[in-house]
Amino acid sequence: SSGINAEYGQPMIVVFNGKEIFAKFARLKLRDVSYGEQAGFKIEGVGSSCESRFFVMSNTSPLNAHFPTVQSRMWFYDGIREMMKRLRVSPYFSLDPSRGDSKV
Repeated sequence: SSGINAEYGQPMIVVFNGKEIFAKFARLKLRDVSYGEQAGFKIEGVGSSCESRFFVMSNTSPLNAHFPTVQSRMWFYDGIREMMKRLRVSPYFSLDPSRGDSKV
């Protein structure tokens, strides 16, 4: 199962906190995963019905020796912001009001 819930729609952007978790999700080898937007990645078995875009950032654990400071990780947040601008995604969203969901 992809974990994408069609009942509530699809997220425009899915951000993964680390290469390992994305590699498991995507069923890829860790060496085949790079940081940043995963351009062209499709979820196996879902085909063209999934419009979500995927972004892999560094694991934010303080134990991460590759990106030990907030400053060294800022380019990930900049990349997500640029992706949101390009896709015209708001950081605020609302759930389906017809289902009685509240707005966030």
